[in-house]
Amino acid sequence: MVLSSPNRRRFFTGTFPVTVDGQRRLTLPKTWRLPSDAEDTVFYLMPGHNRRIFLVTEERMESIYDSIVGSSMASNDKMDSYIDIGSKIQEIVLDKQGRFALNPTLAEFAGIKDKAVFLGSLVYGVLVAPENWQDRNAPRESSLDILQKMEERKNEHGTV
Repeated sequence: MVLSSPNRRRFFTGTFPVTVDGQRRLTLPKTWRLPSDAEDTVFYLMPGHNRRIFLVTEERMESIYDSIVGSSMASNDKMDSYIDIGSKIQEIVLDKQGRFALNPTLAEFAGIKDKAVFLGSLVYGVLVAPENWQDRNAPRESSLDILQKMEERKNEHGTV
């Protein structure tokens, strides 16, 4: 069953190996796109730990922005961190086929050449080089424990 409601939430799920063409273009998994996406729907690519690139929606980026907008510019360490990350973020808009070009800096950071893997992490997507991801057929026990704790915490607050 495919949900086609224009108000449906975007979930990043699944594992999608993709080919990277000579112009460093990749195709975003179709299940990660919404019927409400327009030609000007913006996503952001951000470098992360372990040579991962995070694919973040505009809504999620706004949330990140809101959490740091009140920070003091006098805090040198924070500003250096914001500049370090902010200067490496790539804004992307998909073409009609759902493709985007990965900039050379992020491609080199992640070690992506002719192949990549999109990984769902529920609230954002992750892009990695195949050799930087151990193919797992089942979730690790520690991952299941974290999910269980999140659900229990939500149930304790009366929201199911």
